Amino acid sequence: MSIKIKKATGQIEEFDDRKLLTSLIRSGAAPEQAQSVVSAVVPQIKSGMSTKKIFRIAHKYLKNYNKVSVLRYSLKEALLRLGPSGYPFEKYVGELLKLRGYEVTIGMIINGRCISHEVDVFAESRDEIILAECKYRNSSEGAHDVKTALYVHARHQDLRPAMRKKYSPKSIKGWLVTNTRFTDDAIQFAECSGMEIISWRHPEKNSLEKMIEETMLYPVTVLSGLNSRQIQALIKENMFLMKDLAKMNISSISRLLSITERAASHLREQAKELCNC
Repeated sequence: MSIKIKKATGQIEEFDDRKLLTSLIRSGAAPEQAQSVVSAVVPQIKSGMSTKKIFRIAHKYLKNYNKVSVLRYSLKEALLRLGPSGYPFEKYVGELLKLRGYEVTIGMIINGRCISHEVDVFAESRDEIILAECKYRNSSEGAHDVKTALYVHARHQDLRPAMRKKYSPKSIKGWLVTNTRFTDDAIQFAECSGMEIISWRHPEKNSLEKMIEETMLYPVTVLSGLNSRQIQALIKENMFLMKDLAKMNISSISRLLSITERAASHLREQAKELCNC
């Protein structure tokens, strides 16, 4: 009997245990571990259940097999915890581009043909310029619609003449990035207008999670044991990446997060294991 589940976008679709299995393996779980989790989760899934609840059930079972995989599997939820403002997400996108060889400036004011604009992430390499507008959400409900894509495209069009004049012969690319999703209309417009649109699971070969997996640039919010006060303490100190946590000394982690040095040592070891540093 088919089971209908509710996606974060509100869409109803048929549950496919192969998708759950694939997501677990992508997180780093061995195939046999992933299959064991799926076997434990499937009997608990009921019609109308949300994908968020299914994730939580799978997360609970995955803990029994592979702690690092649990952190990777938590990535989507971790990005939602980067707020409450959008600034940490802009910084995060900037760090992803730095690891791809770009020089990055956050919040640059640039004069366009008609008016000046604040560009969330300005990234420059030898051959190109990326103007990235970042749209952060702390909830996976809903998706950014075509109005957002139209607005960002209009800004890029105003900036292009001045950018071409100043940075020729480098190519000028406009990006629109979110930690959640875009509607089909927004994606269709972006593809037609030549604007690169990046979100969770889109585009297939250069989606946000693929960029993160490629660079191993995991946010500290993948650590489910951190509360909101501790997350904000790390962000305030510009320590929002697992690689930052891996480089901190244990005493500093202990003081900053108000935890024991033993707990601080455990957090740092998880960070080192996850980002191989």
